[in-house]
Amino acid sequence: MTQISRFIGEVVPVAQRVTGDGGESAAPEGGGGFADYALVSLHCLRIYLDTSYRMTIGLLKEMPQITGEIGL
Repeated sequence: MTQISRFIGEVVPVAQRVTGDGGESAAPEGGGGFADYALVSLHCLRIYLDTSYRMTIGLLKEMPQITGEIGL
C-alpha cells in the first residue's frame, strides 16, 4: 500500500463523518454531482500532493486504486 493510498484510506472515512454522507454514493449513476465527502477527499488529496486541482485530476487518471477508494 502506498503512502497516498494510506492517506486516502484515512481521509475518506473522516470526510464521510464530517459531511454526513456515509451511505451516499460518491458519483451517483443519475448524475447530479459528486457527494460532498468525495469533494472533501479530493481537496485533501490536492493539499497532500501540493498540486493544482487540474494536476490532481490528471494524476488520479493514473491511479485507479485511489479513485476506487474515494468511490469515483
